[in-house]
Amino acid sequence: MRPAGHSRPQAERLSEILARLAASDAESITLADIVAAAGERSIGALLVLLAIPNLFAGAVPGLTAVFGLPLILLSLQLLAARRQPWLPARLARLEIRRADLRRAVESVSPHLRRLERGLKPRLLVLTAPWAERLIGLVCLLLSVLVFLPIPLANLLPTIGIMLFGIALLERDGLAALGAAAIAAVSLTLFGSVAIALARAAAYAVST
Repeated sequence: MRPAGHSRPQAERLSEILARLAASDAESITLADIVAAAGERSIGALLVLLAIPNLFAGAVPGLTAVFGLPLILLSLQLLAARRQPWLPARLARLEIRRADLRRAVESVSPHLRRLERGLKPRLLVLTAPWAERLIGLVCLLLSVLVFLPIPLANLLPTIGIMLFGIALLERDGLAALGAAAIAAVSLTLFGSVAIALARAAAYAVST
């Protein structure tokens, strides 16, 4: 029995996990290392951790196809209500240079720490099990957009995925609403571009 006045240890925050990964002595970090660092923090934690490289990969054509694939797999697992995250062995061995990870952490961590201070469990119905499947579907759509090799067009979907992951991790329904708004804007923009391209192609064929 826990003695009176003894508080339960606080779970490690995502910003702390990132700092620990970046401080590693290894020359590179694998996706398996990231999964191990997240431990049993749920797929939500991994959505955030694995989305971070996509914030920077979008500037280099082709890299989002590599970093976006794990997000697609995780979104499918969330949609299927899988509780333990899984990655194929070949994908789990994918390496990220520690120097690159450190630069990403230095850029993201200050913003993440500020966000963490405002997070708390609320509007729990928006992160309930039924809502997790809906979030998984939206994250899948956003992950496909991230996966597409369109330079600099993947930032908004990536932010949406990260915010959904944070919402699931912290059980913060308000964060889920913010992520849903970002997802709506992302899907609307990409849909508008796709329709415009389809009409242009149809016009070119007909003339």
